[in-house]
Amino acid sequence: MLKKIIGKLSQLCAYTHIWKVISGLLNNEGLSEQTKAGRNIALLGLFCPFFWYALLTGASREVVIMHAIHSSIVLLIGIVIIFVSIRKQKE
Repeated sequence: MLKKIIGKLSQLCAYTHIWKVISGLLNNEGLSEQTKAGRNIALLGLFCPFFWYALLTGASREVVIMHAIHSSIVLLIGIVIIFVSIRKQKE
């Protein structure tokens, strides 16, 4: 039961998706799946619950900035994965 809950929660983590893309790149898996994973990573960065919770609950400026930077990095990683995947599809 606990293992199932942890498994479901790990699917919400951007780093899980980043790991899937990296392992897919290393194993030459389908690029369309990498594009979808990049999209998911970018969306997780944009809608990061830690950032929005800190912003909407009035956390200190430093905490909000820290979460904003982290979310921006995840968003940018997702966008880079999308562009690399689409570029490889065109080759």
